[in-house]
Amino acid sequence: MGYCIFIQAMSAPTPPRKGRGALSNPEGRFESKRVEVVDDGWSHDDATELPPLPTTVMAEQARSILTRNDSPDVGFDVSINPYRGCEHGCVYCMGGETRILMGDGTFKPLGELSPGDEIFGTEESGGYRRYVRTRVLAHWQTRKPAHRVQLADGTQLIASTDHRFLSENGWRFVAGQHRPHLTSNDTLVGFGESVRAAREVLDDSVDAVESGAELSVAAIEPLAAERDLYDITTGTGDFIANGVVSHNCFARPTHSYVNLSPGLDFETKLFYKAGAAELLDAELRKRSYVCKPINLGASTDPYQPIEKKLKVTRSILEVLQRFRHPLTIVTKSGLVERDIDILGEMARDDLITVYVSITTLDAALKRTLEPRAPSPAARLQAVRRLRDAGVPVGVLVAPVIPAVNDAELEHIVAACAQAGAKTVGYVLLRLPYEVKDLFREWLETHMPLRAAHVMSLINSMRGGRDNDPRFGTRMKGEGPFADLIRTRFAAACRRHGLARTREVSLSTAHFRVPAPSHGQLSLL
Repeated sequence: MGYCIFIQAMSAPTPPRKGRGALSNPEGRFESKRVEVVDDGWSHDDATELPPLPTTVMAEQARSILTRNDSPDVGFDVSINPYRGCEHGCVYCMGGETRILMGDGTFKPLGELSPGDEIFGTEESGGYRRYVRTRVLAHWQTRKPAHRVQLADGTQLIASTDHRFLSENGWRFVAGQHRPHLTSNDTLVGFGESVRAAREVLDDSVDAVESGAELSVAAIEPLAAERDLYDITTGTGDFIANGVVSHNCFARPTHSYVNLSPGLDFETKLFYKAGAAELLDAELRKRSYVCKPINLGASTDPYQPIEKKLKVTRSILEVLQRFRHPLTIVTKSGLVERDIDILGEMARDDLITVYVSITTLDAALKRTLEPRAPSPAARLQAVRRLRDAGVPVGVLVAPVIPAVNDAELEHIVAACAQAGAKTVGYVLLRLPYEVKDLFREWLETHMPLRAAHVMSLINSMRGGRDNDPRFGTRMKGEGPFADLIRTRFAAACRRHGLARTREVSLSTAHFRVPAPSHGQLSLL
């Protein structure tokens, strides 16, 4: 399948917009249209400043609130993301019985996959999409309404409304209004249920991903009851489900799933989970629910600027407080201080740990790297005030970027210790999917003389690539420079008596199901 290319005239590199991190708004990786920017020879007035981009906020009518994963590289199994997108500038599922093409040519039910499994996905090469082997990075389960998609060759797909499949016309949602979705005019891409075709993929006799008339959509029907559904994250961003190409689930890259750009759209077109507190309350009341610490801030910051008005995160905290449910929070915002009344009370029962993300102590670097995030001083103040309120607090130095902020590593650790942090960790810069192009663009604009050196160091820690998605190495990297950062960090932590781990022991012994709030009707 090829792509339609549009040419857009450009006179000079786009100057940065005040208060925004990304410089451009590239298409998401699932779009079938591409825009190429070329210099048309006309001069550009460098003194002209682009107008500021307004932020728009829309409600997302989520059917579920908890996201589960079993990735060994993160210290939690369950998370909540109150927002999609992040103004700081800095999920969709299928039936468990769906057959997934494994790397050895066999098939395995989606519900039985595990992180690390080798499967087949696809990647673009020379304007075409080809089959390649990849790895499962994360696997999780949810429960929601589903549809049955019937293809002409008899293939059946059970998937949520928000799941997307690759058709001859590009990526299509299973159903929904005001967005590209499957109809009887669509033909999916892949080989269907044919075992022979699957073996040809394994034998490399079939390389290019194609579609056929037998994969045309024959019927789409909603199922009567909710279903247990599963999804995965993979190294290629997709996988082969019942013989057709299906997208997988990821913060910037997730905007691609709603037909928005991971660039400026991610910073300016935000979504909040409408009714998040009610959804969470209902989830925690289920007899089958097992209490495990929940993380807030796995993908986007729960205390980004719009939280001050919307208070979605606070409403979630109020529910967790009533249920005496343990949680961890990751944020780079001082707005977390607003909720010290709840956090301090929960801390008395070992129900909370807060991690403040500090990338740099250099205010000038912060203004270009994280333009709308609070200053380094404000974040250190948040650490001190949380400590004074008795809330266990740690710091994440994230991301560590070689030749950009890695020289500050020891100074950041010292400042965190002085502010009262008990633990500290770091994460090496990761550049998945479209983020790698956005970061290269940022480097060329803000550090043009250093850009090539920075990328060469990143490549040296990522096996010669911009990104390495493998478990065990994706957070810390490998090679001499990665080892040097690891050694420096360990020495700084020993010097200041800080623990080097995000693993915390939070209590689940206090969990209880309170009586419904006044006026609340049972959903059972």
